Amino acid sequence: MRFASCRINNGELLICSFIKEYNKCSFEKVFSVPMDESHEILKEYDYIDFVLPGKDILYYSRNYPPVNEVQLRKIVSQDIESDTPFLENDVMIEVKASPLEATKVFCVPKEIIRSYLNRFDQFSKEKIRSIVPEEFIAFKCFKETEKAIFIGDTYSLFIADSGQVVKNGGTAELKKDLISLFGGDDPEEDLRTWLNASVDISSTEDLSDIELRIKKCVQSFLEKTVSYFIPFSGTMSETTIFINDIVPEGTAKIAQMLDSSPFSEKPFVVVAVKDFLEMTGIAMEKGIGVNFAKKEFAYKGGFSFLKKRIIFAAVLYITAIVLLISGMQLRIRYLNQRAASIDERTRTVMIEVLGREYPSLRQAISVMNQTIRGEQGASDRQIVYPYSALHIMEAIFPLIAYEDSTIEISELAIREEGRIRIAGTANTLDDINKLTENLSTHDMISELSRGQINTRGDKSSFNVTFEYAQPKKADSRTQKARKKSGN
Repeated sequence: MRFASCRINNGELLICSFIKEYNKCSFEKVFSVPMDESHEILKEYDYIDFVLPGKDILYYSRNYPPVNEVQLRKIVSQDIESDTPFLENDVMIEVKASPLEATKVFCVPKEIIRSYLNRFDQFSKEKIRSIVPEEFIAFKCFKETEKAIFIGDTYSLFIADSGQVVKNGGTAELKKDLISLFGGDDPEEDLRTWLNASVDISSTEDLSDIELRIKKCVQSFLEKTVSYFIPFSGTMSETTIFINDIVPEGTAKIAQMLDSSPFSEKPFVVVAVKDFLEMTGIAMEKGIGVNFAKKEFAYKGGFSFLKKRIIFAAVLYITAIVLLISGMQLRIRYLNQRAASIDERTRTVMIEVLGREYPSLRQAISVMNQTIRGEQGASDRQIVYPYSALHIMEAIFPLIAYEDSTIEISELAIREEGRIRIAGTANTLDDINKLTENLSTHDMISELSRGQINTRGDKSSFNVTFEYAQPKKADSRTQKARKKSGN
């Protein structure tokens, strides 16, 4: 982002350019352009702070009663209407009150503000964030000063704590004298070229004849300007000189070396146009200045300045919403597919395990638990299979790992329809017999069949097959005995 503080001098616009990154502002450059060419330059900036010349401002300081701001402004307006030819509705008034010092009043006719703003095109005019009286900077510079001299293009201005004095004649008069020192076909262009070369005329050595004459001309102008204000200087105190134009390099140093004894025992503090405009922009950026950009002159470029960012933020916001909705839809679609898959697998498991589909998974699990625990009525239902390998091992391994058992299982095979095969080795046949006996007494095991036992050395290998969780078939000998007893 870029913004600028500027003022009009000698028909040119002096521009102090800033670059702003986040909340940090840094000075870029100071340059001047003809006013009719400034419109293209100002397109590069997001907003502008404009300085009003002090000659057009009524400034005074007075001890007003300690009342609220609304009442204070009414009192100030009455004073202005009684002491000046202006009416309250014809002027812009800014009041800066402080409980520790006199109230500062800044007043400017609205017609003067319009005349300056009309020199900008409409697009640049809407970028003007603040309209600043230059006198204010005298109280907001490096440190507050009691006295100041502003040297503008057609005027010079002396400011004390109580008010100001205006003198005709400024840097335009100095430049007219400087132009007369150049004898070419275009002396004005020669002067401009020389000013851009930035030769320090305050040096006492290595100056050409033309440079010595320029130095003498500048020194004479400054002495004449300062001497005019000697009768108004009052008590001795430090005085700041603000040079509000681009002048020969070294002019500030010459001003500091002037005999300033009527004003102060100390040298003048000199502020060049670069520093003046830089202080103005920083003060307005911090919101501590006097600003006439109110009511009909209010800053209209706020939305224009924010428009690009608002549009960019809106595009990002809408894009984020679209992506969020799309992501949610994809997630919902994925979850729906997963739910359908789970439902399908649940139905399959119900049919395979329970023989039929139940209304809910909870009811199916309840039936499975009753069957596993052998609850009453479970035998009337189709027996549950397949169980998990973990469940089968939990049921069978306690039958194998009895006290002093030497059995080692090498294979546990679970086949279709609950057919289980166990293979392994044991140190004695008694252990194998004990295993088959344990299996045969288990409620969930039926159709037990022991295969061939092979003995090699001190190890006997075996394999046992049986049905797990299947309906037990009645023993044939038991059935024959029942028939015989029935007969």
